[in-house]
Amino acid sequence: MKTIKQYMQNVLCGLCLLCLLCVLCVSCEDYTEHNFGKPEELYEAVQVNTYTFELTADNYKEIATNEDNIALAQAADEDGTTLKHLQMVGDSACFVGNITPQEYLPAILKSLVGAGEYYSMTAGSSITVRFRQGELVPTDAYVPQQGDLTTSGKYLLVPKGMSQVLAGSNNEATGQTFDYGYIYPSGSTRYPNAVNALFDGSIKADEMAAKYLYNIDKDGDSWLLSNPDNLYMYLDGEHNTFQYLDDLGDIDEGMYPNWSITYDAENQIYDITNTETQQTILYGTQFNSAGAYADKKGEDGYADIQLYVFKANGSEYVSVGEDVEEVVFTLDEDGWQTKGDYLNCPLTGGTTLSDMDAVYEAIGWSIENKGSIGDLTYVWRYDAMYGLRASAFKSSTYYPTDVWAISPSINLKKAEKPIFTFEQAQKYADDKNIEDDKVTDYLQVWLSTNFAGRGGLDAATWVNVTDKVEGTWPDGSDWTYYPMTLDLTEYAGQTNVCVAFRYISTDGAAATWEVKNVVCKEPEAEEE
Repeated sequence: MKTIKQYMQNVLCGLCLLCLLCVLCVSCEDYTEHNFGKPEELYEAVQVNTYTFELTADNYKEIATNEDNIALAQAADEDGTTLKHLQMVGDSACFVGNITPQEYLPAILKSLVGAGEYYSMTAGSSITVRFRQGELVPTDAYVPQQGDLTTSGKYLLVPKGMSQVLAGSNNEATGQTFDYGYIYPSGSTRYPNAVNALFDGSIKADEMAAKYLYNIDKDGDSWLLSNPDNLYMYLDGEHNTFQYLDDLGDIDEGMYPNWSITYDAENQIYDITNTETQQTILYGTQFNSAGAYADKKGEDGYADIQLYVFKANGSEYVSVGEDVEEVVFTLDEDGWQTKGDYLNCPLTGGTTLSDMDAVYEAIGWSIENKGSIGDLTYVWRYDAMYGLRASAFKSSTYYPTDVWAISPSINLKKAEKPIFTFEQAQKYADDKNIEDDKVTDYLQVWLSTNFAGRGGLDAATWVNVTDKVEGTWPDGSDWTYYPMTLDLTEYAGQTNVCVAFRYISTDGAAATWEVKNVVCKEPEAEEE
């Protein structure tokens, strides 16, 4: 029988062993946490992955048919413009119009990566997507890229930089085209009577296709040009004019009817040269007729031929850019975010447009008139060569106007130091009746964070940021384009930033203002 003393000794020993075990457990826990993390962290998977994909034609179709993207496009505008652009993405295999990769790619990221990998990624993971950007050409004709020519089709030859026979949004075309071996520049008094007689100087697209467009057929390394009656065009060396042959049997095959077509990518034109005489088709503006002049290319008084491909059944064509661009999506606590390029609007190329609906559909910019513009049909227009161009001067009259060109919405939610840049040129911003007036009295830059879209100019709150724009405001002495910079760091975190170019004219001054290459992005490392 144990004594009380022995019993107490046993209890004390037990307590000592228990204390020792507790110390050992705490020590082990400290060791484990120090070396391996807290226990709950041992069971938390951390998978930071980086992927890069280049979109395929099927990927673009998936973007266009994704239900979330369709809902997003439907909510963007009431007239269905954005939804139409989304459908074009699938058809043309490129981003175009109002459809941006930043907004419409997240819906298919899971499909690109795969469900298993997608759901296991954690904060810090990134997906780089390489894509192509397209440009809307809202006409029935477009400038083809190298390789776009087919062995047989309808083609239109027009003088570069002059009024061209192009079908507009109303499916009518104005200007002159060629007949009987001659090509007539705009303004010629010798254009064919048939053109002038049709619809008071304008011709419909189907009429143009039937009467005035030429077939271009492949013949070895060259092309044969023939009219709609299948008469081949060749160069008459004696008269420097175009003549026709019923067939190729009248002359040595491949001698005169063959024309070499080479593409000038920088100027987006085609040179058409006779393969035998090496003469290039050029225009003699003195005679307003077409001829072939050797060694005259580029001289003043001559203009290059521009070749268009005709689309009789289309009102818009998507011209796909040659460069492959990319956007990076990074995963954080709020989901997939993009940072870097927030807006990229070259505002050049395609077709010159003055109809504001067409301008909006082509480039997404809203043109808003604040008050009357008098007898003018427009102030701002989209110029294929010079960008957004504003003028309120017509027929020796200055019209008082106040017209805004407003950018698409810029999402700066995840921006850090966004920089807004553009190039501008101007002339005639000077009222001779006002002393000490300056360019910025007439040409200004404004900003809003609550512009709701087209028609919402007066309902939005606008801030004049003209004084914050850094760069040289052009003095109007020439057409030099000056680079301008606006720091939008204070607007980082905003989701709806719109920048407006405000054009003001009076009865004594109406500038011509040109704006292009509008970009909003994070600065490059060297710029910082």
